[in-house]
Amino acid sequence: MNAKISLSLLLLAGLLVACAPATAEPTSPPEEPVVITVMVTVAPSPDPDPEPDPEPDPDPEPVGAYPWPRGATACVLQGEENGQLYMRPHREARVFADLGPGFNTVVVVRTWDGWVGFDPGITQAANFGVFRLRWAHFDDVLLSGDCVSVPQVNWVPRPEQCYAMPMANVTVYTSPNITASVRGTLEVGEFAGVLGLTTNGWAQLDLSDGNSRFSGIGWMEQSQLNMNGSTCDELPTVRP
Repeated sequence: MNAKISLSLLLLAGLLVACAPATAEPTSPPEEPVVITVMVTVAPSPDPDPEPDPEPDPDPEPVGAYPWPRGATACVLQGEENGQLYMRPHREARVFADLGPGFNTVVVVRTWDGWVGFDPGITQAANFGVFRLRWAHFDDVLLSGDCVSVPQVNWVPRPEQCYAMPMANVTVYTSPNITASVRGTLEVGEFAGVLGLTTNGWAQLDLSDGNSRFSGIGWMEQSQLNMNGSTCDELPTVRP
């Protein structure tokens, strides 16, 4: 083969190599797509016709151990069967009268433990306040009318205690002597338990047993006593 043919073959081979397609580079497999889950809370649509909230009871039932009746008229007690009326609101107090069917009267006060007080309509020059009243228990009578609106008293006399209830303002001393320091004044309408009497004209008072503004022991002159209670004639002799 001559030189010209050889050179032509070489040039042709170079052209074939130059035009050959390039070998592709290997590629990695595609990655899995990342899935993001978003939680969406959808608020319920408002009730197009909601029911109104219930209105508070304008006249709730009274809280207590006794179902005091309600009504448009005065509170009245009636006797249903034979029982007793008392001088004070306690079954150990002195009996005022028998209670029987047909008895009825208007109630003027009541207590938290079920006693109802009424005015007996008798002359009581030396008694006033709760000492004028007579008493029956809720369980012994039939009540009707607006009893729940009857005033409730917070202090009532103990069954057999003797009480001093002055008819005029009285000075109370720290000891049985008018030269002693003054504890205060027992005013009309205030009461205090009487513990006993001295031999020289003084009365010892329990100021905590009553409705006065004071507490502890005090002394008042016996001549100014106005007493109430079945035991007032049996008071013991006391010493300062």
